[in-house]
Amino acid sequence: MTVVGPFRLHLAYQLVLDGWVETDGHTAVAVDDPEYGLTTSAATPEDLIRGYGGGHIEWPAATGEQEPPAQQGAPR
Repeated sequence: MTVVGPFRLHLAYQLVLDGWVETDGHTAVAVDDPEYGLTTSAATPEDLIRGYGGGHIEWPAATGEQEPPAQQGAPR
């Protein structure tokens, strides 16, 4: 999977989640619990924010496409 837009989701209640927008440009994913691999997805980043009850997205400086970090046990 190629990530075209990694981001940090800053929620209204001070929690910060890592996430990404997938290559289709229409699926935003936030990692709720990296230890157990729990994620939440939505059609757009705006829908993701709305689903959490508010917040904002911090986009990193553009450095080209990036691969997500390998999960434990995943082949490298």
